[in-house]
Amino acid sequence: MLKHILLLLMALQVFFCAEAEKVIISGPISEKEYMDRTDIEEVWIEDGCGVTEIPDYAFLGCSSLRKVTLPRSVRKIGFQAFSECASLEEIAFPDSLQDIESNSFAYCSRLADVRFPYGLKHIGHNAFSFCSSLKAVWLPDSVEEIESYAFSDCASLREARLPASDRMLGELIFNCCPELSLIVEPSVKVPVFDCDSFIFDPDDSEAYRRCVLKVPACSAGVYRSSPSWSLFLQIDSY
Repeated sequence: MLKHILLLLMALQVFFCAEAEKVIISGPISEKEYMDRTDIEEVWIEDGCGVTEIPDYAFLGCSSLRKVTLPRSVRKIGFQAFSECASLEEIAFPDSLQDIESNSFAYCSRLADVRFPYGLKHIGHNAFSFCSSLKAVWLPDSVEEIESYAFSDCASLREARLPASDRMLGELIFNCCPELSLIVEPSVKVPVFDCDSFIFDPDDSEAYRRCVLKVPACSAGVYRSSPSWSLFLQIDSY
């Protein structure tokens, strides 16, 4: 009898572990609710459930999480919400998304492809830093603020497109991205940097030699004479 009970308990444990691999959410999420859960492989947040925000630390450290489906109602992804999700490969941002807070996706080392929706307004400090598989960053013109180190230490990043805006940029937003070879800045007016900073560390001469900066033809001369942009050795117009 005892043996049968133990076998039944083991079977139930396997069943619940298997079920826990995919989490379906149909209501509000609290801060830190799923933090450090290593058994979750997929998260599906249902449309119509009223979730407008992924709270701070909600899925921090979910190291087995591979795929996230967000509802069309989400407007904000909170501080460190998906940070250190080292297996995360797939997340589609809804068109409703406006705010990606600091460190939201830091250290998501398998995240290779991200589409930023038109309507996005803010990207926080280190939001995608150390996303070592991320290959391209194409930001819509709706983005009003990119904070410091937003895409720093992205080892595979090859190309980036900034918003066509002269709003202030954060410090060193692409610092330590050794493969970055193209930055497109469509703004006719030259954007300034917070604290009179730069795209890369000003001492990183290799980065400024390797990376081509493409700017509007009518403004190429202004970019070449701007202290924060003139370090680029290749400033091309289009």
